[in-house]
Amino acid sequence: MLNKVKKTAIKTTTGTSSKPTTSKLTTTSKPTTTSKPTTTSVAATTKTTATTTTTPKNEKKIVNNKDVNSKENSKFKVGNKIEVTVKEIRDFEVITTCEDYIGKLHICNIPLPNKEGESVFLKSSSGPIKKGISIQCYIVSVEPTAKIITLTMFEQPKPQTKQLKVGQQVDAIVYGLTSVNEITCWISPNQVGTIEIISNFKNIPQYKLLKEENTFIKCVVKSIGIDNKVYLSIGKESISNEKLKVGDTMIGLINEIGTLSMKVQLYNNLSGELRLIDTNEELRTNPFSIYKTGTLIMVCVKSIGKEGILLSTYKSLLGLKNWEMNPKYKHQRAYKRSINTDFIVGAHVWGYVIEKTEQIIRVELKGQLIAILQVEEVGPFLMSICEIGRLLRVVIASEPTVEGSSQVVKAQLNNEKSLTVKTIKVNDILPLEITEIKPYGLFVKNKKVSGLVHITQIDDEPVDPEKIESLFSKGEFVLGKCIDKEFNQEKGKNVLQFSLKPEHFESIDMEQYLKCNWDQEDPIEEIFQPSKPIQIISSLPIKSYLAEFNNQQQQQQQQQQQYSSTESSKKKSNKLETINEEEFEDQKMMNEDDEFKSSSLISSGSSSLKRKGIENKNEDEIDEDEITDSKKKQKTEKNKNINKQEQEIQEREDLLANNSVAPEGPQDFERMILGSPNSSYIWIKFMSYYLGLSEISKAREIGERAIKKIIPSEVLEQRNIWIAMYNLENLYGTADSLLKLFQRSIQYQDPKTMYLTIINILENTSKFDRTEEYFKMLFKKNGKHSAKVWCRYGEFLLKCNNIEVFNSILSRALEILPKKKQIKVINKFGQLEYKLGDVERGRTIFEGLVSTYPNRTDIWNIYLDMELRDKDLIKSSKELKEKIRNLFNRTIALKVSDRNIKQFFKRFLQFEKEFGSNFNVNEVKKLAIKFVESNN
Repeated sequence: MLNKVKKTAIKTTTGTSSKPTTSKLTTTSKPTTTSKPTTTSVAATTKTTATTTTTPKNEKKIVNNKDVNSKENSKFKVGNKIEVTVKEIRDFEVITTCEDYIGKLHICNIPLPNKEGESVFLKSSSGPIKKGISIQCYIVSVEPTAKIITLTMFEQPKPQTKQLKVGQQVDAIVYGLTSVNEITCWISPNQVGTIEIISNFKNIPQYKLLKEENTFIKCVVKSIGIDNKVYLSIGKESISNEKLKVGDTMIGLINEIGTLSMKVQLYNNLSGELRLIDTNEELRTNPFSIYKTGTLIMVCVKSIGKEGILLSTYKSLLGLKNWEMNPKYKHQRAYKRSINTDFIVGAHVWGYVIEKTEQIIRVELKGQLIAILQVEEVGPFLMSICEIGRLLRVVIASEPTVEGSSQVVKAQLNNEKSLTVKTIKVNDILPLEITEIKPYGLFVKNKKVSGLVHITQIDDEPVDPEKIESLFSKGEFVLGKCIDKEFNQEKGKNVLQFSLKPEHFESIDMEQYLKCNWDQEDPIEEIFQPSKPIQIISSLPIKSYLAEFNNQQQQQQQQQQQYSSTESSKKKSNKLETINEEEFEDQKMMNEDDEFKSSSLISSGSSSLKRKGIENKNEDEIDEDEITDSKKKQKTEKNKNINKQEQEIQEREDLLANNSVAPEGPQDFERMILGSPNSSYIWIKFMSYYLGLSEISKAREIGERAIKKIIPSEVLEQRNIWIAMYNLENLYGTADSLLKLFQRSIQYQDPKTMYLTIINILENTSKFDRTEEYFKMLFKKNGKHSAKVWCRYGEFLLKCNNIEVFNSILSRALEILPKKKQIKVINKFGQLEYKLGDVERGRTIFEGLVSTYPNRTDIWNIYLDMELRDKDLIKSSKELKEKIRNLFNRTIALKVSDRNIKQFFKRFLQFEKEFGSNFNVNEVKKLAIKFVESNN
């Protein structure tokens, strides 16, 4: 008070009037309950009156300003009822205005709707909360410097946290999905609960009705974790109350995807297995390709037994509505596989390989049936397709028999008649395995049929007998044609002669002999992306709205206690002497150790100490020896506690030093900062810690400390801190505070990098108007000479759907940029047109590029990439296929290096295999052969 009065007196000496102002100044310096003794204030007043007698006019203005401030302060006091205007409705709070104060009204401080399942903002029992309306609120806390008030619509403010018990019913307000399997709800302004989706809802549509933000629901406390995490249940309707049985449909969470099965988490910590054969009734070659871990799917319990809980996602078991909630395949199957459930001898059935040994191959069929294939009957060439997880078509060769807990049938890979010498005819082409090498030829076999390839039939050119062993090896596979079938009288059987000459295989598609016609891979599927992706909240800003108010209240109480104790010490010193100092220290230690105790608990602790002192004063009958014994016991216990605490602190410091434990409080972070002061990762974690507690100002302070502490040579580390502070101001600050922070940062960092960074941050939070302002600032700061900036601006305009401006800026950019940067900009704008704009305009841009720079293979490759982006459209449009074929034909005719032409041929062949016919594939092969021959 003295300092303030002095400053006022000095300022008023410049006035012209000389009326005395002593009485006014004396009245303004009355001491409050927390001020210093009155004598000091009077002395200060007397001193100031002597200095300010010459400035009455200015003094009058000062007094009037103080009167106005006092009126304002009297209006905005804790507990007052005021009328505020709704300015903005955010995710979980309402921003209001009253004069020049900004008010924050948490959703938990709004009256709940009359019905469960309704929005708190729209259906509040006090009326809907909309932008622009006026509402009556009570002040909970005031920040006079920032002019921010915390509000509630209840006359009696609700507690920040509630004391919860398992089984207790609570009113909850949905905040949103904080993970795929968790809906987070507000229980109070500083407390949240979690509803586990798979343990509460029977199907996905049921939980989608309740996952909407700000919905009021009634829940029951299911459990409270060690970390005080509260798990809620939706009550009697929760699926966790039901017993699992075969045929039940429910929501499952994919935990792991293996080669043969997926592990799916169910309710009540149960786990099920979804196998390949039970995934899709259509039978795909890669049925798991559209799934990913951490996804919710609908499943049906197929069986419960020794093998565990087996699940299925068949449409016939789930039902149409539940089945439609699961991921879908975009492409048609490459081969139409008929579904056969009649496992009779000779039937063709499909299954997945689940085991492969040197003797047998086990294939899982539908209906929990296992087919056994003998390796020697499969043949050497077809063994390559019998990999684990591969889809095969087998032929049932026997009736089912029981082996252990499953039924087993013998099967073959195809239904062709078994090869014998009698069934093989001249000119038949067979895959053969070399069994023996002799100077005069090769002995070969196919299953149980053997034959000879004479040395004269190995190649068109004569083969040297001495080199035959270097050309072939035992166990090698070859393709041979039967050229002769003679009866050997000595052996009494037919002998087969085979030929390996290339002239026999010129017009033959060799692949048809090396694989089965049904062995076709389905198109590659991408992980399923729903049309409306589920938005998951990455962080939960639990706001401690009353924290600062409680701190202020606690400080005032402590000041009052100190003042009252000072006064009472002069009058009642005998009473205070009885307070035990050791007891006071013990109580102080207990209060410091408990970080989660409220201010009321701390204040009650101090009052209990006073009561203890008074009680000790009155207990005159206690023996002095008993008192000394109790003091010794207290000392011993105190020393033990201190030693235990020191040991725990030492162990924690060791763990933090080894980075084997996460920091849990400010002291842990400070220790880590001492060890790594230049680590932006630790500083940002420290900022996040305070943000989690809604201590925004402290998070800012940590960021400012980091900027000063990190040495200037660590540019990247400092940049990370600046970016973290950008995000902080963007979410919790104002446009002006963000701009001031940005202007500071570009003095220490590369301006263009920081401009593009803040543009990304604003764009990602859909603040497009402010993004446009930063682009204008960037262009004024020589950003117009950067190709990267023009490309980024074009992308921003397309994302904002500002097509008119986008169409005009390319010509502007080309006028300003040098020629060496123009190609990059044109190229990028063409790609943007393909991705976000008009495909025809993008095609025109690339046509102009390749005509100007015909030998730039990088531009041709990007052009092809853009045309091949939409695979679904290519399959459905013959016109687009022809355009791409013409483009490939132009690329293979370029006058560039052979290596680049070969690369184009590879892409051309891949395109025809995926989208064309066999005829198109053969045409590309012919063009490639012609190219090789012409070069040779």
